Amino acid sequence: MTIDTDALNAILEAAHAEGRSSLLEHEVYRFLEVAGCRVPRTLFLPAGAALDEAALARVAGGEREVVLKIVSPEIAHKTDVGGVARAPADPASVRAAVARMLEEVRRRAPHAALRGVLLCERIPLEGAGPGSELLVGLRHNREFGPVLTVGVGGIDTELLGEACRSGLAVVSASATLVSRERLLALLAPTLAYRRLAGQTREGRRLVADAAILETLAAFQALGEQLAHDGGAGRFTLTELEVNPFGVARGSLVALDGLLRFRPRGELPLPRPLASLDLLLRPRSAAVIGVSSKGMNMGRIILRNILESGFARERTYVIRPGEESIDGVRCVPSVAALPERVDLLVVVVAAEQVPALMEELAREDRATGVLLIPGGMGEKEGGAELEARTRGALERAHREGKSLVACGGNCLGIVSRPGRYHTLFIPKSRLELREDGRGNLAFISQSGAYMISRMSKLAWLSPRYAVSTGNQVDLTVSDFLRKLAEDPEVKSFACYVEGFKDGDGESFARAVSEVVASGRDVIFYKAGRTAEGKSATSGHTASLAGDYDVCAAILREAGAHVARGFVEFLDLCKLSSLLSEKRWAGPRLGALSNAGFEAVGIADNLRGDGYALELARLSDGTRARLAEALRRGKLDTLVDVRNPLDLTPMASDEAHEDAVRALLADPGVDLVLCATIPLTPAMATLAETTPPDQPISSPGSLVNRLGRLLPEAEKPIVCSLDSGALYDPMTRALEAAGLPVFRSADDAVRTLGVYLAGRRGR
Repeated sequence: MTIDTDALNAILEAAHAEGRSSLLEHEVYRFLEVAGCRVPRTLFLPAGAALDEAALARVAGGEREVVLKIVSPEIAHKTDVGGVARAPADPASVRAAVARMLEEVRRRAPHAALRGVLLCERIPLEGAGPGSELLVGLRHNREFGPVLTVGVGGIDTELLGEACRSGLAVVSASATLVSRERLLALLAPTLAYRRLAGQTREGRRLVADAAILETLAAFQALGEQLAHDGGAGRFTLTELEVNPFGVARGSLVALDGLLRFRPRGELPLPRPLASLDLLLRPRSAAVIGVSSKGMNMGRIILRNILESGFARERTYVIRPGEESIDGVRCVPSVAALPERVDLLVVVVAAEQVPALMEELAREDRATGVLLIPGGMGEKEGGAELEARTRGALERAHREGKSLVACGGNCLGIVSRPGRYHTLFIPKSRLELREDGRGNLAFISQSGAYMISRMSKLAWLSPRYAVSTGNQVDLTVSDFLRKLAEDPEVKSFACYVEGFKDGDGESFARAVSEVVASGRDVIFYKAGRTAEGKSATSGHTASLAGDYDVCAAILREAGAHVARGFVEFLDLCKLSSLLSEKRWAGPRLGALSNAGFEAVGIADNLRGDGYALELARLSDGTRARLAEALRRGKLDTLVDVRNPLDLTPMASDEAHEDAVRALLADPGVDLVLCATIPLTPAMATLAETTPPDQPISSPGSLVNRLGRLLPEAEKPIVCSLDSGALYDPMTRALEAAGLPVFRSADDAVRTLGVYLAGRRGR
C-alpha cells in the first residue's frame, strides 16, 4: 500500500511550525484520510468565527444531528470538561450549542487555550455492545520501532484488557515485520474480530475482512514510512491511536483519534560485523590488567586462554616493567604490541577504559575488544565513561576501522572454534566440558545468568557463550546474526534485559532468519514489571522495554519465549538435545511406574499457550504392549491404556519395551518415559551391592534408552521424580541425549510449550 508521505509530512510540518508535538483532532482526521482511512465529514469552527451554513449542511449529510468537539491542544479528555456534545443540525441550534460548550469548557479548564469547536458528521453505527468497536494504534517503540496494537475499542478497552486472557482483548505486532497476510490472522483470536466477523450467537457479520484489512494495512504503511527513527524524513510518529473505529455501511470509520510526533531520531551507527569473525576466531590475543604477583581476574583470564589451547606465541600481556607472565611475552603499552591483535581483553578499572579505547581507535592495534570492567553505565556516575568509550568506537567506525567492542560489564566469551575462554571464573568453580553437547550458542547480557545456566546443564559444552554486558558497541542482534553463520549451532539461548535503540527490531529479523533455517531461538526477557525494570537498570543500565510488545514480536518471529528461568532452562534442554527429531504433532504416548504420575500427565495436557492430547493407540500397539506386560509378569496387574501405569514392579526391560511400542505407533508423535526410580525392580543407583545392578550396567534403563535414542525419529523425554540420590541417573540420561525432568507434569508442560512454539512458526 502506498500513501502520500509528502502530504502527511506537510500536516506534521505545519503543527511543528506552531511549536506543537501533536495534531488537533481535525488534523488527525485529515492525516487519516490521506492515509486511506474513512473519517467523518468535519468543519472546524475557530472561536469567534461565523458559521458557514452551507458547510454545516455538507457535514450533517442529511442526519438530524451533528457532533460537537472542543479543539484545544491542552485538553486530552474532552468529555471530562464538557467538550463533547450533540446538537440538532440547524444553524441556530449549532450556534447556541457552540456558545454553551465554549463557556462550559472555559469554566472547567480556565487555563486551556481554546482553538474553537469541531463539527463532525454523526455516524449511524451498526452493532452495539462490547466488541462492536475497534481500537487501532501505532506507537514508536524505542527497541522495536513501529508497533501496531489492535483490539477491543471504545470505553470497554481497559476493562476488557484487564479481564481477558492475554491476546483476547488486544494484540500487538511489529508494523515492519508482520506480513499483510498475517494481520488478520493475528487479530482473529480477539473478541473484537469475533464480534465484527459475526462469530457470536446472533451470527451477523458487521464488516468484511477486506475492509478490516484495508484499515490495518493503512496503519502498517504509516508505521513503515513514518514511525521509525534513522530514516530520511524529518519526523517520527510516536503515537497514533484511533479509539474507536466504528462500523458504518460496511466499513470502518474513525470516530476519535490522537497523534503525537517528534523530530526523527538517529539510530546508532552500524558496527563492522566482519570484525566479529576475528573476535570469535582470533589468531592473536592480548590481555591488559594481568597481575604479575596475585591471581586477579586478568591472570585468571590469561590462564583460561592458554589452557583452552590458544597459541602462546601469539598471546601478549600489556604490562610495563615485566618481561613475561606465565610464559607469555609482556609489552609496555598498546602501541608496543608487535601486531594488531584480533582479540584484546581489557581488565582494568572503569576509569581507565575511555582513554584506552581512544588510544586503540587512534593507534589501530586491535580488532575485537572485550570490556570486562563494570561501572561504566550501570553505576551512577558511569554515564560519562560510557559516553567517551562509545564516542571513541563511533569515531573508529566512521573512519572505516575494524575496531569493535563487547561489553562493558562483560563476563567474557567462550569460543570453541576460536580455542579460547575468557570468563574470569576458575575451572574449579565452573567445569567446561569438552565432550558434551556442542550445538548451542548462549548470548546473554548477564554473565552471571549465563554461567549459572551452563553450570546446571552439566551435559552441555556450548559452542559459544557470549556475555554482551552493557552493549556499548556490539549488540545481542549483532552476535545472533554472526553466530547464525555457523551451521554447527542448532540452538540459540538468548537472555536480554534491554535492547539498544532499534536493536529489538534487528534482533527479531535475525530470529526470523534463524528459524527459517530450521533452528531454534530460546529467549528470555528480563524487566517485565516496573520493579524488574528498576532492577535491570541498576545492573546493566539498559532500558527495559515493554514486555508484552517484546514477547509478541519475538513469538511472531519464531522464538520460543520463556516465561521464567526454569522454563528457559527446560526449553534449552529440549532444543539442544532433541530439536532435530521429528516434532510432527501433539499426540503424546506416556508411561509411568506410578499411578499418580499417570494422572498428573493427563491433568497437564493443556495449559497456557499449549495443548497436547493423549494418542489413541492402534490395535497393533495395544497387542505389543500386552505382550510386553505378559513378559514382564505385569499382565495381571496392568491394563493397556495411555498413559500406561506399569506399577513399581516393572523392570528396566519392561520400560524399554513400552517405549519401543509407543515409538512404533504411527498415531504417537511424542513419548514420555516417567519413572519413580526408588523401585528395587530397576537399576537406578550409581553404586549398588549385589544382586542390584548400577546405572552403568548394560541392562539399565539409562543404557537401554541411550541405545534406543539414536534410532528413534520421534522425541523421547524422561521424568525422574525423586531426590538427590538419583541425580547421577539424571546426569547419565542427559549425557546420553535424553532430556530429564524431575516431575512428570513439568515434562508434559515443557513438551507442550516447545511444540507450540515450533508449530506456531
